[in-house]
Amino acid sequence: MKIVPLEHDPVLARNYLNDRSLQIGHILPVGDSLLREHFAIGSSFLLLKGKAIDAIFSYQAGKDKHVPTARFRVVTDSLLGLKEATRVVEETAIAGEKMVVTTTVFGYDRKRLQALKALGYTVGASLLGTVSLDGRRFDNNILFKDLSAAYKVRPRRSYAKPGLYKPVEMEKAKTPKLKVRGYKREDRPLLDKFLTQHNVIRGIASGVFEGLYPWPLGDYQQRVDSGHVFPIVCEDELIREPVGIVDLSRSSAEVMQHSVGLGIAVRAEYQGLGVGTVLMEAAKTLAMRLHLARVWLGVFDGNTPALQLYRKAGFEESGRVPGWLQEGYVDEIFMTLKLE
Repeated sequence: MKIVPLEHDPVLARNYLNDRSLQIGHILPVGDSLLREHFAIGSSFLLLKGKAIDAIFSYQAGKDKHVPTARFRVVTDSLLGLKEATRVVEETAIAGEKMVVTTTVFGYDRKRLQALKALGYTVGASLLGTVSLDGRRFDNNILFKDLSAAYKVRPRRSYAKPGLYKPVEMEKAKTPKLKVRGYKREDRPLLDKFLTQHNVIRGIASGVFEGLYPWPLGDYQQRVDSGHVFPIVCEDELIREPVGIVDLSRSSAEVMQHSVGLGIAVRAEYQGLGVGTVLMEAAKTLAMRLHLARVWLGVFDGNTPALQLYRKAGFEESGRVPGWLQEGYVDEIFMTLKLE
């Protein structure tokens, strides 16, 4: 077998993927843009058996909150192709001192799920009922493999204690007048300002240093404009500024159009004043108006206020996967809310 970059023959790769598009959650033909979304140039490869493709796989080294981890995606009908692709992924991860590799498999893809388990992968979390095919509901399974045993000299990294990063003492806002409204493009600079404050960025686990930006510049607005993200803002009418935001994010996968991921952030001075509760109720209302059946999210262990908020809103734990918070490992807890 030979491994070559995907750009070696993108047309052959797209045709191969189209014949197996259910493995990435698509029923309609996959065009060039979707091919690049799932298998980006520079980090995706073809596993060739002679001149024919035996597997397509991608490798993404973790960054920000996932620095010592890596994730991969593989599409193949061949057990040998799956084994060879995961071997290359794991060797690449070890060379980069990654401790954990993760991937996802839709619940209807039972053969690949069982094959990955046989290769040592564990189902850490199953997002219940977030996948739909042929009128049936399936789970979205997040699998991981701990690679630490493969190191001759194990990196000295251990699990962090919950509450590793203490919040900075902040004076609470006085008698806020909260109002929920739709997101406006002009909100972005004000949201960016409080999203990078220590207490807030600590809560969304993107870092602990004030000023770290939690996502690529420009990417957010593009996703809003394209209908992949539905944001709701909570404003304090006394200062006429947004003090919290909740996002409902759609997957591009056609088998996940009835479910969304949720993310929420609250300005530091307004934490504990009911902003989160107001936003969660608004998010549930919007989700039902969009005819959604499931909402899911991830939260780091030790983020007690967020866990309490999500449980109060009706979210239930769906499992956990090893995560990272700069000075140690912290499990990422996945939760699912059933709306129907």
